[in-house]
Amino acid sequence: MTAMNGLTFVYLAIFAALLAAVLWRSPRGSLAMTAIAGIIGAAYGYQALGAYAVILPALVALIGGVQAASGLMAGRTARFERHEQPLRRGPFLGMNRVKARTLIDQGLWIDAVAGDILTHQGEPVTHLHWISDGTAETLIDDVPTGTCGPHSLIGEATVYSEEPATGTVRLTQDSKVWSIEAETLRAYAEAHPDVRQILDHGFTRSLAEKLDAMNRADA
Repeated sequence: MTAMNGLTFVYLAIFAALLAAVLWRSPRGSLAMTAIAGIIGAAYGYQALGAYAVILPALVALIGGVQAASGLMAGRTARFERHEQPLRRGPFLGMNRVKARTLIDQGLWIDAVAGDILTHQGEPVTHLHWISDGTAETLIDDVPTGTCGPHSLIGEATVYSEEPATGTVRLTQDSKVWSIEAETLRAYAEAHPDVRQILDHGFTRSLAEKLDAMNRADA
């Protein structure tokens, strides 16, 4: 009876670990829990059926452990330049290092000059921009309505919807800008729902800050 109770406990532990693997939000954590389930499964198989029953769960443990370790190493090797850190800690806050590195690399860093247009009023937003250094002004019907300083997103309001830009954004000084094609951004966000959620939060925060700045300017 004691042995049976022990096997029952191990059996339940396997499914608890698998349930945790399914529900774990981090892919690396999910793989780690899968590896743990494999280890427990190997112990259960050995006790219940003998040595030959260890092979399959041991493979599960090995594969899960290797992939979890690979993800951990990839995260540690992802590096960010000084001018990229505010982007990662701003709109990309909460994104794991590997996905943030991959997303940044799908865009381009541009040394733009004063007078360059980032969005045109009434035209679809073709790129999402983030101003690292520099400033821009927003115009509606050619009338200045606001300014955008360093660490501002440009085009976030309609980059997903493909609707026309609500205003024109023009650089007022030479600026360093990160720019990514809207189609590329949409494809990456669609393939990674966790990234889409983080970007949505960053876009909402950016729009709220711009609205607050406009209200303070009007006041």
